[in-house]
Amino acid sequence: MSKKNKNIGITNPDELNKHLQYTSITTWIVLGAVILSLAGLFTWSFVYKIQEKIFGKASISSGAVTLTIEESQKSRLAVGQKVYIADKVGEILSFDDGNPVVSLFDLEDGSNYTYTIVIKEMRPIDFLIK
Repeated sequence: MSKKNKNIGITNPDELNKHLQYTSITTWIVLGAVILSLAGLFTWSFVYKIQEKIFGKASISSGAVTLTIEESQKSRLAVGQKVYIADKVGEILSFDDGNPVVSLFDLEDGSNYTYTIVIKEMRPIDFLIK
């Protein structure tokens, strides 16, 4: 005596409705939220930039900038890197005896400034591309 397999599939068109299932609105909302989250993450990974920075003290005399930089950090500097002092942007123009020569800043003379030098910028998507 052989057993009949009841899961052999659809044998006539009237059985099509038995295998269709209703998808609730909450399933579509969750699916939409997941798709929007992935699209947002993907867009953010192209737009946002991760920056590696060096911070330190700067003094200004007649527009000329003198940066106090640790010896271990000097090897990481290069011509063209951005230098930020008091919400103003300059760049490293050259090096004089290992010390960076920075573009002139239109700021008052003083030694109570803090600088930021951007060493490296990367987008999060670059981690996947490389």
